[in-house]
This record gives sequence, C-alpha cells and structure tokens, in this order.
Amino acid sequence: MKDELKHLFEEKNRRIRRLKRWLRPLPRRTNIHRYPILNWFSKTARKRLYLWSFRSEHAVPALQIGCILTLLPIYGLQLPLAFLFALVARANLPILAGLQLITNPFTVLPIWFTLYQIGRQTLSIVGVQASAFHRESIATLIDNFTSGEWGSNFDTLASVFGITTLGGVIVGTFFGIVLGFVYRIVAKRTQKSYQLLHNQLEQLKKTLLNKESETHDD
Repeated sequence: MKDELKHLFEEKNRRIRRLKRWLRPLPRRTNIHRYPILNWFSKTARKRLYLWSFRSEHAVPALQIGCILTLLPIYGLQLPLAFLFALVARANLPILAGLQLITNPFTVLPIWFTLYQIGRQTLSIVGVQASAFHRESIATLIDNFTSGEWGSNFDTLASVFGITTLGGVIVGTFFGIVLGFVYRIVAKRTQKSYQLLHNQLEQLKKTLLNKESETHDD
C-alpha cells in the first residue's frame, strides 16, 4: 500500500507542477492586474471564482469559445472579448485568454489566409461562389489599409471578413468540440486518481487507528 500511495502522490505532484508551468504566462487570480486591458476588470474578476475553476463545467466552455474567438478576424480585440465571454458563459478565464495567443503577429496572416480558403470552399459546397484570394491580394489590401485608402475596397474587405469569419467558426467549433471531449476524459481520469488516493489514505488511517487501539488494549 505504501508503494501505491507514493506513486499516487508523485503523480498528483507531477500534475500540479505541469499545470503551474502551463499557467505561468497566463492571467491568474493573483496577477491579472498586470495584464493590459484585463487589469481594468481585475477587481471584478477576483470576486468570481468560476473564472479560475478548472472543473469541466467551466473549462470545457472556455475551450469551445476560446477556439472560435482566437480564429475570428478581430485581432487585438480578443482579450477584452475573452473576459466578456468568460463572464457570460461562466468559463475559465486563463484557458479562454491563453487560447488567444494562437493568433499573434507571426501567425495571424497565415491563419486568416487558411480560414478564408476553408470558408470559400464551404460556400462553394452550398452553391455560393466567392472570389479566390491570393497572397498578392493580401498585400494589396494591407497596403491600402495602412495608407488610408481602404474605403475604395470596403466591399472586398467586408467579403473577406465574412468568409474568414465563417472559416474561423467552422475550424474553431471543430477543435473546440475535440478539445472539450479530450478535457472531459482527462478530468475523469484525474478525478479517479484523486479518489483512489483519498480512499487509500482513509484505509491507511483506519489501519493505523486499529493498530493504535490494539496497542492500548494490550
């Protein structure tokens, strides 16, 4: 029993250390005031315990919403929206906010380009044809936007935004469902492991009490 208890304790400690490593760069209850934008809501966030809960009922919605939100073409708005959705859905904020790091200055354009193609192909399945979008088109739109001449391409921008959003919702929903399913499985296994550890400790406690009682009787 002692070897089994030792193994269960080591496994529990490994999970805790792994979780702490993952949470280190993410907003937490103790450091949310250090994050731009989120620091405005730090007092509100600390009062709502569900924002920091890793129970499945709080973590799974965070995974599902976070996967969609990070893939929407609204770069720069994800963090405040992540906080808003976390409040509305009673979802885990570190998970929801952490997923927004998927889109960053290095990945955002390739991701959006891929999502546009997925959205375009999806529309073609239902008989709606959208114009092809190449890397040269992206460069032209970026140049027009940065030079302030985007007004003449407003229709194109609106079309690109809508098709990219469609692709983001499709891909984000898929990954959100998959990750939510995986999280539930891992959470159940972890719960069983903790329950086994609890039962072993209770059994050990009873054994020690019985031995102590026998010693007093002698």
